[in-house]
Amino acid sequence: MTRPAAAAILIASLAACAQLQGMLSPGKGRSALSEGVRQYDEGQHIAAAKSLQRALDLGVSDRERADAYKHLAFIHCANGRTGPCREDFRKALSADPALELAPAEAGHPVWGPVFRALKAEAASFSVGLKQFDDGDYDASAKSLQVALDRGLPPKDQVNAYKHLAFIQCANNRVAACREEFRKALTLDPALELTAAEAGHPVWGPIFRSLKGKK
Repeated sequence: MTRPAAAAILIASLAACAQLQGMLSPGKGRSALSEGVRQYDEGQHIAAAKSLQRALDLGVSDRERADAYKHLAFIHCANGRTGPCREDFRKALSADPALELAPAEAGHPVWGPVFRALKAEAASFSVGLKQFDDGDYDASAKSLQVALDRGLPPKDQVNAYKHLAFIQCANNRVAACREEFRKALTLDPALELTAAEAGHPVWGPIFRSLKGKK
């Protein structure tokens, strides 16, 4: 066997071994997540937060991301940081909208109510968008307003105001339509409508006028 051929076989063998090792070894992100959950269960919250963030930085599946953010939310709430607690619960629900807390977790007096409020917020928003798609505009407007009143992340607020503008325009309430578009554009000046939305004969021209387009 020639030396180049032997080298090629060796390289191929090493690559196959590396691939097999990667398949058999747990991912670094998953290992960091397991470590973070273990540290959390042992009450080592500072160390747990570092491990959980490391897992997120290394990359994990959507369900594992939800688990990491959920435990980060627990840590924030347990230390009286309600704002970051809510934000991490939002990230958890964004990664896994079907996320639910275990009975022991859901009964916690601090983070239990926070999680339930965010689940209700997300549910109202999703229901409102579906009702809009179904043409049930009155019900959609109520659901979207409930979601806004309960609190939504900025991106979802923009989407809610945009759809409220569509509903107002569809009901010939032009001033109210313009006002909802203004709210959306205040939050996101770079907002653009999709091609189908922009082509609507009523709200398309109104949106373009507010964006300063002809």
